[in-house]
Formats: sequence, structure tokens, C-alpha cells
Amino acid sequence: MNGLILGLYGVYLLAVGIQGKSDVLLSELDKDMPGFIPWALAIVGLIILSQSEATQKVVKPFVFLLILNFVLVNFGNLTQEINRIRALANGSNI
Repeated sequence: MNGLILGLYGVYLLAVGIQGKSDVLLSELDKDMPGFIPWALAIVGLIILSQSEATQKVVKPFVFLLILNFVLVNFGNLTQEINRIRALANGSNI
């Protein structure tokens, strides 16, 4: 599964390079990276903790708290996206 994800990401990066949009991709990464790094570190930390049998029981509540935090922090964006998907499903253009 990890190989498939990495392969798809590689195909995406290849397509970006062929289209000549690497500068746009890098500028978007510069804007997104400060908000992404804390989430990535939290996920990696939980993955590392879940590898040990002694800490697996502790990880499950933290996964729930991580998901809850993500939803609460991004609630406005999530509701906008859900409304946009509903509008597209109903056939109207936004």
C-alpha cells in the first residue's frame, strides 16, 4: 500500500514537471508547509508509539483527540467544502 501511494505521488510529481509547473508547486508548498508540519509530526509520533504493545492502549485516545482537533480547527473549511459537494450533487454550480 505504501508503495502504491509513493508511486502515485511520483507520477504526480512527474506530471507537474512535464507541465512546467514546478515553480507553482513549490510556492504552494511554501504556503502550506507551516500548517502541515505539526500534523505530520503528530501522526508520525502516534505511529511510532503504536508500534510498541505497551503504548498501543494509550495511542487510541490520542488518535481520537487528533481527529477531533483537526475537525474543530478546520470546521469552517470543512462545512464550506461539504456545502460545495452537496451543491454539486444537486446539480447547481457554485
